[in-house]
Amino acid sequence: MSDFRGRRVLMLGTFDPEFPRNRQLLRLLAQLGCQVECCALPLWGADRVADLTQRRWQRVAASVTLAWRLPMRLLGFIWRHHRRPDWVLVPHPAQLDAGVIGLLCRLLRVPLVVDFFVSLHETVVLDRRLIRPGSPLALGLQWADSAAARLADVLLADTPENADHFSACTGTPRRRWRVLPIGVDAAHFAPRPERDSMPATVLFYGTYIPLHGIETIVRAACLLPPHYRVQLLGDGQQRPAIEALVRELSAPVEMLAAVPETQLADRIAQAQVCLGIFGEGPKAQRVIPNKVLQCLAVGRPVITAETPAVACLGEAVTRVAAADPVRLAAAIHALMADAPRRAHQLQTGLVLVQARFSDEALAPSLAEALALAADRPGQAPLSLGGHLRWPLIAALLREAAPASILEVGAGQGAVGVRLARWSRYLGLEPDARSAAVAAQRLAASPGAQLRHGDIESLAPEERFDLVCAFEVLEHLEDDVGALRRWGEHLSPGGTLLLSVPAHRRRFGPADAAVGHWRRYDAADLEAVLHAAGFTIVARRCYGALGGHLVEQLRHWLIPWRLRGASDVAARSAASGRVFQPASGMMALVVSLLAWPLKALQAPFTGGDFGVGWVVAARRRAD
Repeated sequence: MSDFRGRRVLMLGTFDPEFPRNRQLLRLLAQLGCQVECCALPLWGADRVADLTQRRWQRVAASVTLAWRLPMRLLGFIWRHHRRPDWVLVPHPAQLDAGVIGLLCRLLRVPLVVDFFVSLHETVVLDRRLIRPGSPLALGLQWADSAAARLADVLLADTPENADHFSACTGTPRRRWRVLPIGVDAAHFAPRPERDSMPATVLFYGTYIPLHGIETIVRAACLLPPHYRVQLLGDGQQRPAIEALVRELSAPVEMLAAVPETQLADRIAQAQVCLGIFGEGPKAQRVIPNKVLQCLAVGRPVITAETPAVACLGEAVTRVAAADPVRLAAAIHALMADAPRRAHQLQTGLVLVQARFSDEALAPSLAEALALAADRPGQAPLSLGGHLRWPLIAALLREAAPASILEVGAGQGAVGVRLARWSRYLGLEPDARSAAVAAQRLAASPGAQLRHGDIESLAPEERFDLVCAFEVLEHLEDDVGALRRWGEHLSPGGTLLLSVPAHRRRFGPADAAVGHWRRYDAADLEAVLHAAGFTIVARRCYGALGGHLVEQLRHWLIPWRLRGASDVAARSAASGRVFQPASGMMALVVSLLAWPLKALQAPFTGGDFGVGWVVAARRRAD
C-alpha cells in the first residue's frame, strides 16, 4: 500500500459527517495517515429523499441557491494552503454535489473521488416509488446520476454487483469503479456475550423502506410458536402500512421506536436471532445490508435473503429465499432450536467481520481508489464537434462491449483517452505532430498504445473487437478499399464504428479546405459499407440545430486557419488539430457550450437531421 501520510484530502459536499458511511470514510482516511479537511454544508433534512419528493421546496431551493458555496470552498482551500488538495472526496449524497464541483476539479486538475453509494433515480423512482417514472424530476435524477459519474475520476460502490450496475446505468467504464464495502464501526458494535440475549427474541431494525421486505417478517411471525418475541425497531416510509398489516393479521409483533445508533448494539445483544432484509427487488440483490454486518460484529446470528451480494458472507449467515415467510419462519425456528449452530455462526461471523469488514481490512481498498484517481490521466479536451459525437459513440460502445479497440486516425488522442478507459486500446495516427500529442496523453492510460502510422503498420494477425475511425473516411479517396483493409483486423463478431460528415448537399468550403473527398447521404453509407462487406446495425445523426451553427463557423474559419498549408494532404493532416482547445480554460468553455447543444440534438439523433453520422456495422455472413 502506498504511503499516504500527509496527503491532503478535501471532503466536500452537503453531507452529514455522522452518517455511518461518511464516518467510515473519515476513519479510513485517518488510518491511511491523510490530512483531512471536512467541509460539510448540511442542507438536507434527516430524510433527503423526502426533501426531494414531498414538496419541501424551501429546502431544495436553499440547496440550489447555496450550491455556489461548494466550489468556493475548494478555491478557499487552495487560497489558505497555497496548494491544491491531493484529492477532493464527495461523500453520500454525492450526485448533486459532484455535478456542482466536478467541472472546477477538471479545470484545476484536482482528482475527484465520488462515493456513489446509491443511485438517486433507482432509490427514489424504482425502489421507493415516490416519483413517477419518466416524469421531469425522475429524468433529472437520472441525469444527476450520470453527470456525477462522468465527472468523477474514480467512483466508489459498496459491492461488486452495485459497481457493475452503476457503471452500466451511467454509461461509465467499469475500470473507473472501485469497491469499498460497508464496514463496521468498532466503537459502536463490539462483541457481546450470548448470555446478554433474551430467549426466543428475534430483532429487525431499519428505516422501513421497500428494500427491507418487512411484510415478509410480519407474515413469518404469524407462523412461529407463541412464545417467540419478534421485534421491529425503527421508523420510516412504510411503517404506517406495516402497522396496519400487523393489526389486520393480529401478528405477534412488537413495534418499537427507533433508537440512536449508540444504543443499537445493546438492542442487538438482547436478541438471540437478528434479521437482515427480504425484499425481492433488483436493488436488494446487489447490497450487503449494514445491519447484517453490525449484528455479526456484536456476535448474533443473522438470517437474511439469499442474494448474489450476500453470497460472499458464506456460513456466517443463514440465507433463505426472499419474500417467502414460510421459509423464513422455518429458518428462525431451526436456528433458535440449534444452540451449537448458533454458536458456530456467531464465531464465524466475528472472524469474517474482522478479516474483511474492519477498518484495517478496508483501508487498502480506499488506498487503491485514491492511487487510481491520482494516476488517472487528465481528460484530453474534445472539440465542439467531438462533444456532439461522443454521447452517440459512447452509447454504441456500451452495446459493443469490446475487450480490445483499434482507432484509425487517432488525431491528438482526445477520443483515444476516453476509449482507453473501456478496454485495451491501440491508436494509429499518420500525422507526426498529432501522434506526438496523442502518445503523451495516452502514456498514463494502462493498456493503451499509440503508433505513428496507418493501417499498414499492423501485422496481419493483429485483431480487435472494435475498429473505429472518427472523421477519417471522408479524407480517403478509396473509401471502400479502406473499409476492407480495416475489416481485416476485426475479430470474428467484431464491430466497426465510424463517424462521417452527413449529406452531400452540405459540402462546403471547410470540407474542401481540409481535404474531404465527399460527404455521405444515408444511402451512400449503406452502399459503401455493403460494397466493403458490412451491414449497418445502428446509425445515428448528430449535430442537429447547434451543429448547424458550428458548421457555418467552420466554413468561414477553417479556410482562413489553414491558408498556410501547402497542399491538400497537408491540410488534411492538420485538420485534426483545428479547433482543438489549447488550454484548460478553453476546454472548460467548449465543454460548457456543448452541454445545451447536446440537449438540442438529442430528439433528432434517430433521424437524418444533423451534420454527421455515427454508424456501427458488422461483417456480412457472406
